[in-house]
Amino acid sequence: MSNKSNANSISFYRENLGSKLKSYRLEKYLSIEDVIYMTEISKSSILKIEKGEAKNIDLYVEYAKAVQYSLETLIDFKIPLKPKKELPKERKEATKLTAKIREHILNANFLKVGKTVADIKTELLRINAIDKVITSTAIAGVMRNLKQDELITTGEKIGRKEVYLKV
Repeated sequence: MSNKSNANSISFYRENLGSKLKSYRLEKYLSIEDVIYMTEISKSSILKIEKGEAKNIDLYVEYAKAVQYSLETLIDFKIPLKPKKELPKERKEATKLTAKIREHILNANFLKVGKTVADIKTELLRINAIDKVITSTAIAGVMRNLKQDELITTGEKIGRKEVYLKV
């Protein structure tokens, strides 16, 4: 999907949501001023929301709360759950490695005591969770991501090697 057609579909969904919010407001006999009072959103922003021109999702959420429009009903819009771009094959493989590490290393409390990437790779090979072609670099990348996600932490290094621990 090109950026232009993607932008058009996004504005289409905003326009539909804005229209739906406006109809809820009218069904509840609320004026724009009533919504302004309840949300503390400016009049110009309220008008942009109703036209689907506002880009800040928080504004739509606040407006929806004011008119008691359940955002669960966004299903009505049949928005296809597809990203702008599919992950390339190597990233999909990385997510598989992440899943294996989370399942066999994090969930198994293997990191209760600090472990290096080499320890983690050895354990994954021992339990036949990965192929021998998986590199330590790939495992280290997953471990960095898990640390960034605050699922693990690092302890004292062994030489220059990071030691990973379960949070």
